[in-house]
Amino acid sequence: MDQITPNKPAQDAKVSGNRSGDGAGNSDTAVARVGVLAVVKAVATGLTPVSVTQIAARAGVSIATVSRVLNNNRRVNPDLVEQVRKAMTELRYSPRPLRRRNKPAAAERKTIAIVSLGGPYREWFDMPVMASVVAEISRAAQQDGLGVLMAEMPDPQKLSPTLRQQRVDGALVFLQSALGGSAVLSLAQQLPVVRVMGGQLAPVESDHVGPDNNAIGYLAATYLLSRGCGTLAYLTTEPAWDLIKLRAQGFSAGAQKAGAQASAFLVRAAPELTRFYGAEAQSRPTLAEVLDELVARRPAGLFVSRDEEVVQVYRLLGERGVEPGRDVRIVSCDNENVRLSMLHPRPATIEIGTAEIARRAVRRLENRIKNPLEAPVRVLVNPQLVPPDERPVAGRAR
Repeated sequence: MDQITPNKPAQDAKVSGNRSGDGAGNSDTAVARVGVLAVVKAVATGLTPVSVTQIAARAGVSIATVSRVLNNNRRVNPDLVEQVRKAMTELRYSPRPLRRRNKPAAAERKTIAIVSLGGPYREWFDMPVMASVVAEISRAAQQDGLGVLMAEMPDPQKLSPTLRQQRVDGALVFLQSALGGSAVLSLAQQLPVVRVMGGQLAPVESDHVGPDNNAIGYLAATYLLSRGCGTLAYLTTEPAWDLIKLRAQGFSAGAQKAGAQASAFLVRAAPELTRFYGAEAQSRPTLAEVLDELVARRPAGLFVSRDEEVVQVYRLLGERGVEPGRDVRIVSCDNENVRLSMLHPRPATIEIGTAEIARRAVRRLENRIKNPLEAPVRVLVNPQLVPPDERPVAGRAR
């Protein structure tokens, strides 16, 4: 996984747990910190420091609510403000030590969390496209003076100890595709959140910033048609994911507009799911069996839904005597150079706009923190085609 560009840590920042990729660690406590402001502390005269967590527990509210009260956010319910202030008085909490005259900005520094929802972040962010987004989020946060930490919530209903124990102003959430978009709502009740990446067919219930998956599919169809491919096919190993369905819809729309034929080839899709992809959709238990069916039909152009899959597709096509680029033109998606660099000829791919997605996600979260009552919005970033490498491979006749 790409390394996150670290911010310079604040004076009182602490690193807890292991960084992503440093090895195994307790999933409840492992934290990857990037310039993170430590848990907000204050010291009552002559007493042990009082944490925001203690105040939240005493007041019976969330840490985010305490954070808003401490920052004089006017959108907090007055009754909750009173509960928090009462707890602060009982615990003899005083915010005065945080006000360092020589560094006034430190007390105002906000921290955001990058949260893997539904699984461990190490496994999730090992994918090059996800690692790229996380790295860009770090850079965008650094530019805006934000601290960043990482946390995971394998169970979306159980708040990560990292988020309970640290002062976090908002979270950028990466949701496992097998979960529905509503899985974010439990966390959204605790603090401002923005979902990043993925796709969702239903209306959003919380802010969502990601690629325009419909446009990705449409762009793939347009590219293949522009190269003279009259019969098109769409292939995926994850037909149940919403983002995959959206890409298929865009691909089908692009083909239909030009009067071309398009069919879908799916791995492990139940009959009702197969029907979603159209009357001509084919499903088989394994990718090898899917490619047997695809080779028998000989489409001129093939859209493979993700770069992660296209590596296997190249190998299996070669075993069947089909040469990508000569016998079938291929386009995939995600622009993962680490995978595509192994393929000859390198296929066209679609850049989903990882840097722009990251920047917009950070800005959206900052806006959500300032305006928690705004209606949720969906921000989609336009994709771009990355042309194939069509240079002849040395030693191979063309």
